Amino acid sequence: MIKSSRLWIHPSIIWTIIKNTPTLDPLVILLNSKLYYIENKENHKIVSFATVKKWSDCIEIGTVYTHPKHRGKRLEGKIISKIKKDYGTIWLLCKKELIKYYKKQSFKVINKAENSIGKRQRLFNDTLGKILKYQLVVMMNKKV
Repeated sequence: MIKSSRLWIHPSIIWTIIKNTPTLDPLVILLNSKLYYIENKENHKIVSFATVKKWSDCIEIGTVYTHPKHRGKRLEGKIISKIKKDYGTIWLLCKKELIKYYKKQSFKVINKAENSIGKRQRLFNDTLGKILKYQLVVMMNKKV
């Protein structure tokens, strides 16, 4: 069962984001983003989650993570489906190597996004992206 709450209620998730997100999206933490998650049935620990940021002009899926012991169970796909159902049109930023994964979730690459996500992409790619030697891609999924 997919549950939701606010990020700050789950300090262990904040630590997971800090440890496992290569570029650490501090906005997801600072904004106390909405958190969608799945718990382990035996011990009630969160095993998979995704964060959602609301901007003035769009909704963005932020950090998506599944504990290594629980990968391959399509948990992230279930969470993303729930987010799409709740919000409709969803945007995200990802590395190029994740395009294939998100295309399976019905996302499409958007070459010139003129919203908050596009601005964040350009800012990252023009600064940190050059230092870290990778670029972010904007993807979008429209509710059908």
